[in-house]
Amino acid sequence: MKNSPRPATAADVAARAGVSRATVSHILNGREGRFPEETRLRVRAAAEELDYRPSPAGRSLVTGRSDTIVVVMPETTVGQNLQNALEYLGDNAMGLGSNVVLRFAGSDPQKTADALVKLRPLAVVDFGSLDLPARDRLAAQGVPVVPDPGARPRRSPGPHEEIGELQVTELTRSGDRQIVYASISDRRTDPYGPGRYAGVSAACERRGLAAPLSVPVPTVLEPAVAVLRELPRQAPLGVAAYNDEVALAVLAAAAHLGWAVPGDLAVVGVDATDVGQLWTPRLTTIEVDMHAFVDTVVDELAIALGQKRPAGRGAGGRMLRVVAGATT
Repeated sequence: MKNSPRPATAADVAARAGVSRATVSHILNGREGRFPEETRLRVRAAAEELDYRPSPAGRSLVTGRSDTIVVVMPETTVGQNLQNALEYLGDNAMGLGSNVVLRFAGSDPQKTADALVKLRPLAVVDFGSLDLPARDRLAAQGVPVVPDPGARPRRSPGPHEEIGELQVTELTRSGDRQIVYASISDRRTDPYGPGRYAGVSAACERRGLAAPLSVPVPTVLEPAVAVLRELPRQAPLGVAAYNDEVALAVLAAAAHLGWAVPGDLAVVGVDATDVGQLWTPRLTTIEVDMHAFVDTVVDELAIALGQKRPAGRGAGGRMLRVVAGATT
């Protein structure tokens, strides 16, 4: 029987490059400063030719940690933006010599922290699932958690609060309205909605508007129509929707009821999805540049891991911008 193919080892790379295994380990793990450029190039060329990948198990034995970055997501609806962010993060993490795995969090942050500690990850990227005690516990185990909310200037609003501010700005551009926050109606958790509602509330308070109503809007026509029928209409309505999907449910219900858009009801979504731009009138929405967010996360990861930022990446830009449509 023929021998089964096996993956290349560090010894194979060393033999191909004419160097020691220790030299291969140093160069391929980022400790290459003391080696001549010709040696570094030869080792990397040999690794490329052999399609060599360092063993995660071997690294774990040496460092006490794996080469895995765990992305922790709340058990929420994952839209196109989050999917794009995960793909982009995976591509950029390769520049840090790491791979990315996704884990959905449970309802108890400490139990999630228990599971993460057992994995011995290189780092954790938290999309809003871990509380401060869980983060502190991971830090005590030598596992950095990013992004760091403490890195923002004191009293500076987070991205979800900024989304709420931008929505109210758009909704009131042509005059004051009764503001409504249309939240997601889902069996899953809603980790981002409270921050967005807080941003909408603060924006209304700054403008001297009445406190916004908060109503869950199902993305099914008849239940959405029932929600809209119950809204007060003493003044034109302005709806800050959780995302474009909820915004489209509001627009469909308004069309069913014969309400004029934006005269009777104005709407701003979030995510700038393609489908939102197919609606008539075209949806006004907030684009979230997840590449800019991930760039910031990778910068924080590089600093936490004592590495250089991957080459070819620019600094993170502005995350949010208004995509003007015809619903405001």
